[in-house]
Amino acid sequence: MEGNARRKTFCQAEEDGLVWSGRFAGGIRDDVARRLPWYGSDWIDGFKGGPKILTATLFMFCACLAPGIAFGAYFDQVSGGSSGVVEYLVTQSISGIVFALISGQPLVILRPTGPITVFISQLYGIATSLNVPFLVAQAWTGIFVGLYMIIIAVSDGCAAIRHCSRFTQDMFGFFVSVIFMFMGISNIIDKFLLKQDQFSSTHQCLLTAGTLYLAFQLAGVGRSRFFTKKVREIISDFAVPLAIILGTIVANLLTVPVEPLPVPASFGPTQAQRSWLVDVCPADSCAAGVGLGVVSAIPLVLLFFIDQNVTMLLTQHPDHKLRKGSAFHWNFFILGCFNIIFPLFGCPFVTGSLPHSPQFAKALATVEVVREGGHEKTKIVSVCENRVAPLLVNVLVLVMLPIIEKLKIVPTAVICDALFLFMGLSGLPGNELFERLKLFFTEEALYPPLKWTKEDVPRARMHFFTLLQFCFVGLLFGVSRSPIALAFPVFLVLSIPTRMFLHRLTCGCLTADHVSILDLNAPTASKKVQPVDDEDQTVKALDIP
Repeated sequence: MEGNARRKTFCQAEEDGLVWSGRFAGGIRDDVARRLPWYGSDWIDGFKGGPKILTATLFMFCACLAPGIAFGAYFDQVSGGSSGVVEYLVTQSISGIVFALISGQPLVILRPTGPITVFISQLYGIATSLNVPFLVAQAWTGIFVGLYMIIIAVSDGCAAIRHCSRFTQDMFGFFVSVIFMFMGISNIIDKFLLKQDQFSSTHQCLLTAGTLYLAFQLAGVGRSRFFTKKVREIISDFAVPLAIILGTIVANLLTVPVEPLPVPASFGPTQAQRSWLVDVCPADSCAAGVGLGVVSAIPLVLLFFIDQNVTMLLTQHPDHKLRKGSAFHWNFFILGCFNIIFPLFGCPFVTGSLPHSPQFAKALATVEVVREGGHEKTKIVSVCENRVAPLLVNVLVLVMLPIIEKLKIVPTAVICDALFLFMGLSGLPGNELFERLKLFFTEEALYPPLKWTKEDVPRARMHFFTLLQFCFVGLLFGVSRSPIALAFPVFLVLSIPTRMFLHRLTCGCLTADHVSILDLNAPTASKKVQPVDDEDQTVKALDIP
């Protein structure tokens, strides 16, 4: 069983280009050769995509703008104004535009993510203790992490990600969703404990709950039987933008004060009086900055290796039915260049974003509702793979920079708290770890169809595997909130050998076959899947997650 699963995994890896070519930059050259014939199609399909392109663009624009502002405002406070919202949005928009134009998989959304914010917050503390200006330390870290990434890309190092199984992928995806939910809940708590004298905490909490409820209800209209099929599609596709617009209107009609988005008064570097280009070699701290950059770049490149490539794997998941191929090595090379350039201007690092990227693919998908063993679920039929939507997302973010002060009309309760919770909660369904966690609290007779039988994997062994995976997520979360958060990527990478030797670490409680079936989802029996009739045809809708 395990041998068959490994062979299947290797075949998929070979198809994705995740094999050692034995040539200098062989993986990059193969990626370009694989994707270049589709380049014209990426633009044609985008312009022919119709409402699907618009709805996915608006959804992802809101989903990217909110964390960009929130993370930027957070780091502005942590770093004493060294960097902030403007730098975060500059990195987001410009990297995204260039990536949409030249990348091998444009559906991957690039952002300065939560883990990056945690990392540079720790880097700021270390740089301050060594009397190294933070922007100097960040610039040298960027130079070296970019060089490390380019070396990995040209030596086909990304091929090693084929050893990163669903154990790590689902765990990391679950962890990122938890981070988003934690941020949303933390913001709500702060409104009651720290800001209750300035703003109405109760009204903001109700506003968050109402926006979140409305977003989920509107997103679910596509699976209801109300209205016509076309009307259901339109309402479902515009669920998130509609919820944000309505939440903002309600907030501005209230007679009580609500907290506005923490945006700067004008466009420019957060640190007053500094030029955009960072002086990377100040006379009193050049050597210390170089040394700190060399060392700090090591855990950071581990984070980028997992983060970017797992994001690619989840975006390219077979369930998404993408047909134009992947480009792991070429995309990683581009990111290496980005992470050299942006820190030279005082801007944060950038990498592929979870759960944004898989959700973007789903937002561009045509889906059908299917019934399997008495349970209904949505199944992707096709995805409109294109470059137009990701380009528009980041152009809209760039357009916001000159008028960034106008965004104060949008309250944090709507676009930070509610949207963070929506991103976190909507990223969980379909995650294998989350689906198996739900089985802890489900009567066995009511289990949905599983891809293994009790004879293949006893229920107790399945729950034990799930518990181990969940505990690893708890470890990652604890490390990310601790003084050793800089080492968080090391713990993430350790999940790969943990999975490889799990049958030995559990002293045979989980056999190699148990782990292979649970982790690789090797099917043991075929199951019939029947479409649900709706208006004498399969229900199809554009799915905004």
